[in-house]
Amino acid sequence: MTNKDRKSPKKAANYLSVVLRAALGEDRFPVDIEALAFEVSKNFDDPITKIRGVEIDGFDGVLRASRKKPSWQILYNTATRYPGRERFTLAHEFGHYVLHRHPLQATDYADGVLADGFDFECLPLQANEWKGMEKEREEEADTFASYLLMPIDDYREQIAGQDITLDLLRHVTKRYGVSLTAAVRKWIEFTDMRAAMVVARDGFALWGRASKEAYKSGIFIPSGMPIPDGSAAALGPEAQNGGGNHPISLPQGVWRFPRTDEPVRELSIFSNHLSQSISVLLFDDAPAISLEEEHSEWDTYDQFQWRG
Repeated sequence: MTNKDRKSPKKAANYLSVVLRAALGEDRFPVDIEALAFEVSKNFDDPITKIRGVEIDGFDGVLRASRKKPSWQILYNTATRYPGRERFTLAHEFGHYVLHRHPLQATDYADGVLADGFDFECLPLQANEWKGMEKEREEEADTFASYLLMPIDDYREQIAGQDITLDLLRHVTKRYGVSLTAAVRKWIEFTDMRAAMVVARDGFALWGRASKEAYKSGIFIPSGMPIPDGSAAALGPEAQNGGGNHPISLPQGVWRFPRTDEPVRELSIFSNHLSQSISVLLFDDAPAISLEEEHSEWDTYDQFQWRG
């Protein structure tokens, strides 16, 4: 597919969401990606004919062209044991089909077998190992998956007028069939609040993301940033239990960022299986400072790599 023909990932996902809403209404969640992929692709001469989960270490998923006839199959890794991550991978591969595939024709099989170079293999690599067009494709497929699984208009309705709590996030993950990581990151993407998320392991940030308003006021999380002593993430589940379902209030001086230092409310979620934590940081509406100029770009690992 040429750049001229390529669809916007948001527009492509939103179009399918409108179709699902018209056909299924509230019953469309969580989105049945497998059924949708079969239904949509049957309108093309190179449909998706097989989708299956496999336990293979070293890859997340693949959109594979048939070697015998114009058709495709999606394989996704089930070894993670996380249904939310598997669903995101499946939606990601469907995104490659919608956005990036070279439409297969009978002439592609002139020699009886399809040549190499048509597949999209998605490995569990950090985004800073992607190069050029590969990076663009992977980010677009992630964006497509995010908007298809969690349409922003519906997400806004689910959380309207409510504080961010663990129960609310669990409601969102159940409704959309996604991981907590994906649900939190989606909220950070569209919220008007000054907020940030930090995914950490062994006392350091693996990656982080700030909302638009937080970023403008000097809040950003470099990969490798030490998790501060006194934070709920550093103190462990016992600290969060003090706040239960709600964020706990921390004074100025606990969470410090390169360009600001202020009080914060922190909601931390811990995963023993992954040996990591997710912290949702909530700041007052009035920023401690206001930065007009643009900051340096986030680490590429921090951009659209949320397989959850």
